[in-house]
Amino acid sequence: MQTKNERLPSLFLLIYMVLLLISYSMYVIWENTRLSHAQQWLSETNITQNGVDSISQLGRWTTLSESMFLVIFVIAMIVVMLRYQKKPTNQFFIGNAALFVGIAVVSYVISLMSSMPIGNLIQPIIVPVFILVALYIYRLWKTRYEK
Repeated sequence: MQTKNERLPSLFLLIYMVLLLISYSMYVIWENTRLSHAQQWLSETNITQNGVDSISQLGRWTTLSESMFLVIFVIAMIVVMLRYQKKPTNQFFIGNAALFVGIAVVSYVISLMSSMPIGNLIQPIIVPVFILVALYIYRLWKTRYEK
């Protein structure tokens, strides 16, 4: 049986996952809007300065939401690593793995139903997946040699 200090609080995981899903949803919405506007403006012969400014603004919002996803992940990872140093937190790894697989599946479905490329849809999870795998390997190595 796990003690309170060895388990991640459910509320922490819930808030963390909701924040990640909100930032990912914002990314998808803004990326879809940006791609739709870009296709529309490409079909026109003259793009006005307002059109260029609008595409740039949507690009900034898309980048901001993607960065927000990464920052939320890194902050949660740091909190988990500092708070739960002695015991590997499988809940964090399993929860993130499930979330990232879920996002990948939803991204694939969205790419089939829309004109959005799968690469654009999974872009926010690429860096966190690599960090999560590296962190998991580190935690396995650390727990193996601590005994």
